[in-house]
Amino acid sequence: MLYLVVSEYLPLWDIFGIVLTITLFENLLLIYLNLVNVNKKSKFGYRLYIFCYICLVFIILGMLGMMQGNLLSSITISNSFLGGYALNHLSYFGILSFGIILVVIDFLTRKNPEFWGRETRRNGSKYIKILRLKEIGKKIIIITTWIGLCIGAFCAFITLFGVFEFVTTQIAVFSSQYGIFLSFIFLANTIILIKIKRGKWNRKKFRRVALTGILISISLLSPFIVSNFNAINAEVNFSEAFGQNWQQKIPVVTNEYFLQTSFSTAGYYLGTPPKDCNVIENVLFYDNESIKLYFDVYMPLKRGEGLPGQNSTLIRIHGGAWVSGDKGGSNMAQMNKYFAAQGYIVFDIQYGLYDSPIAVLDINTPDYNKGDFNIDDMIRHIGEFTKYLSEKARIFGANLNSVFISGSSSGGHLASAAGLALASGNYSNLFSQNITIKGIIPFYPSNGQMVYFGIDGKEEFTNPEKLIESKSPPCLIFQGTHDVLNYFGISRNFRATYLAKGNVNCAIIWMLLGGHTSDFYFSGYYNQIFLYYMERFMYLHQ
Repeated sequence: MLYLVVSEYLPLWDIFGIVLTITLFENLLLIYLNLVNVNKKSKFGYRLYIFCYICLVFIILGMLGMMQGNLLSSITISNSFLGGYALNHLSYFGILSFGIILVVIDFLTRKNPEFWGRETRRNGSKYIKILRLKEIGKKIIIITTWIGLCIGAFCAFITLFGVFEFVTTQIAVFSSQYGIFLSFIFLANTIILIKIKRGKWNRKKFRRVALTGILISISLLSPFIVSNFNAINAEVNFSEAFGQNWQQKIPVVTNEYFLQTSFSTAGYYLGTPPKDCNVIENVLFYDNESIKLYFDVYMPLKRGEGLPGQNSTLIRIHGGAWVSGDKGGSNMAQMNKYFAAQGYIVFDIQYGLYDSPIAVLDINTPDYNKGDFNIDDMIRHIGEFTKYLSEKARIFGANLNSVFISGSSSGGHLASAAGLALASGNYSNLFSQNITIKGIIPFYPSNGQMVYFGIDGKEEFTNPEKLIESKSPPCLIFQGTHDVLNYFGISRNFRATYLAKGNVNCAIIWMLLGGHTSDFYFSGYYNQIFLYYMERFMYLHQ
């Protein structure tokens, strides 16, 4: 409750996050011990027995609620909609309440032999007959928990060893980033299974299944376990590219606006508090070629006075394999609000998409911006936005002398190509020359991958590393080591080209065990670490 009330960072929150994780595992252990030791043949003992199963089910539902709540918060544009935070907090306090009730009951009955002993109450059997689960119900529960165990094993395998097909990639988005929640879910599932089958399995099978559940839980925790290594490695790579003394260039007053730690376990559970900003949606900037292109703009309150962003501009380009996706909720709206609240003018823009049957898989993709567009056309559409922005910058208060461009996946590729091309000054016919690119921030860029979708374009636009020069803008790349959709060699080659040109201002923030779309969960261990360095990168280079 203190964490939710006190908005400032305190070292206590780091301790709280670790203690919370340990406590949740202890709750599962306590529930299991209750199920094993309670006297089910007594009236109140059987009620506790049923209550323990209810606790396990609620833990599963509560973890799902916290996951869904944080997801809703990540994709919601409106500041007035707090449904995601409400769902998250209700789920959290629900789990907490069940745990408190269980502990109180155990404490008050700890010396009651009738409650915990093996004596049989007179007429106690009638309670068992009344409340005993029917055999068909048991079978359904057993089948469900077996399925859950198999799903858990599959998710654990993908988390540890990466993904190989498109379908498993979608699973990896959740299994790696929501690993802590899934760890509790599948451990609770295992407890339900082994308790129902206790006494019906031999000791070897019982231990095998129990050990499998524990290994699944630990495997799903592995991204969380290595998060400290990711943070240390990020610091090393960032300092190598931008100077060992970069921290000294950020005033103490300014640093207070930033994340105070690269990863907060408490923030992982309870989310990042909502940021207030002004939002204008669906502004038309291009109406031609039988398509219409819009953008959303996120602006700081009070025109950004005294904020570290100083009205610098951030252009964000959505991903979707050049054939799908959209601005807004599909492009991490919480990221837009976060940087707007720091004083940046954030433009979340559309561009023409290649009309492909694959796009039908994304129900959020609009139809009004599809056509027979190649990469050159998409770059040209981004250029049209820069021309529009050059004319309308004063309306939004955008500083065009300090512009950053960012995107994820295909958006990361387009951001890299457009940013480098604009900065080179060689494409004045495509871009406004009144814009100064100060930094490029691609998330797992998919340079060159468009050939697999039958999309072509100029060589320098499909492979933007060919645009890199000795004076190209600084670059900060977010990349997961398990991202096989966009082989991590793409990012490594991009940075190597910077270095080959004598330009050291390029860093990769590697995320061990991170797959594609590792920033999907805004408060996750991957995105928190990258956000910590992204906000500092932008301040240092604005």
